[in-house]
Amino acid sequence: MRRVELAKKDSQRRIQRSDGSPNPPSSAPPEGIETHGGEEKEGNSHSGFLATGPVHPITNDILNRFGPIRVTHESSEDALVPLMAGAIGLIVRGNTPVSRRVVEAGEQLRVIGRSGVGCDNVDLAAATARGIPVIYTPGAASRAVAEGAMAYLLALAKRLTELDAKTKSGHWRTRDQMQVYDLQGATIGIVGLGRIGQEFASLLKPFEMRVLASDPYVPIKQAERVGAELVDLERLFSESNFVVLVAPLTKETRGIVNRRLIELMKPRSVLINVGRGALIESLDVLFDSLKNGNLGAVGLDVFPDEPPDVSHRLFSQPNFLCTPHILGLSVSATRNIFRMMSEGMAAILDGKVPSNVVNPEVFQKQSVPSV
Repeated sequence: MRRVELAKKDSQRRIQRSDGSPNPPSSAPPEGIETHGGEEKEGNSHSGFLATGPVHPITNDILNRFGPIRVTHESSEDALVPLMAGAIGLIVRGNTPVSRRVVEAGEQLRVIGRSGVGCDNVDLAAATARGIPVIYTPGAASRAVAEGAMAYLLALAKRLTELDAKTKSGHWRTRDQMQVYDLQGATIGIVGLGRIGQEFASLLKPFEMRVLASDPYVPIKQAERVGAELVDLERLFSESNFVVLVAPLTKETRGIVNRRLIELMKPRSVLINVGRGALIESLDVLFDSLKNGNLGAVGLDVFPDEPPDVSHRLFSQPNFLCTPHILGLSVSATRNIFRMMSEGMAAILDGKVPSNVVNPEVFQKQSVPSV
């Protein structure tokens, strides 16, 4: 109890409205909270939604009729618990951890919205136990992530970042000293052949590559439709010149790419991860593999901990390319994600059952119309 009170007092020192004006005393939100749209009820310190990061304007357009959206940039459990008071909806951005304690702190909580596909940072058991549906956005950013993976593949195969740095520093003769690699005729392995994996496989067709894929949940015929041959992980890693990770993070896939698998790869192969950071055992494994020549290049849009510790030795390597978990946030994908999430949350609050619910078992004892 003491921890909650201290966190609440601390959060109340960081107040700000989205228009920069002071909040009226009767409805002053915690400091550092931006308020968007909706009408706040007189005397109520919070009604509406709490978002753990910025939201697209379309979210306000769709959810405005249910109450305002308060945006916090705090992500710790102790900070979130007092902010849950009065919230009917929680919008989860990025990897913000939503623990059982956070879920249970929302006494009026009716729905949780996740602006993405991965829900490993949300305590689904706690939400389900309380009958709270968790909305997610499958497919909303699949094309954007697939295009991002393609950009990584081309950039690393052609060594663009390394050659850019060499050219700008006056080392023109690098063109006679460094090799760039071909996609045509090479073998590429895709770990995870869901929506993103299939989109990516389709983008590869013009490059005339041999495409291997590993996914225990995808039928052979479905893989064949996108030009991929299903194989086990060991074979995929041992035969591929390039490996791209797009699998979701589950108990089975956490740390699935380890030192043993990478050692099976051909010398100077390329490894790209646009799925989830914890698919790879550690950054140490990647650094060691770059130094010993097992890997020729590594590309990461995702990390085990976000933001990552950029003092790690991996970040000093010229053949390491990285981005801040942004590939799924293209202009159209961002709008699609927030529209899909917001419409799902609105449907729940209207007493309906949308199709994009992670834990549909919460409706088993309810009689509500589907949408």
